[in-house]
Amino acid sequence: MPRSVKFKLAESRIRSLNFKTREGVTGDNIPVPIKISCDHKYDYKEKRIGVFLSVSIGEGEFPFLLEIEYEGLFVLNKRAAKKDVEQIAKINCPAILFPFLRECVADITRRAGFNALMIPPINFVELAKGNE
Repeated sequence: MPRSVKFKLAESRIRSLNFKTREGVTGDNIPVPIKISCDHKYDYKEKRIGVFLSVSIGEGEFPFLLEIEYEGLFVLNKRAAKKDVEQIAKINCPAILFPFLRECVADITRRAGFNALMIPPINFVELAKGNE
């Protein structure tokens, strides 16, 4: 990424949320099935990147299902080449948004009566390689 392209987080929010408790299912000592994906939209004219982190937790016999999409709006200091935008949008922006999303998941699961679920760290460089 060229040093001259700078960006900042302008806004962040939960875009969508779905939580369902599965009755009669306990979560004692079972692995936590987590799926995460990242997408983005670049507005070249406005020099803005919208980044969307989606997390799906729980399938099968897991005690709950949580689907959340977290959105961040990033503003660039100037128009950037597609290659630079891709790197910023797939690696840097998700890494900035992830702690906010992680906190939301922990708070939602705690408020639902479960132990606060801390999503493990994500390597966004590796995740970006998988999306190429």
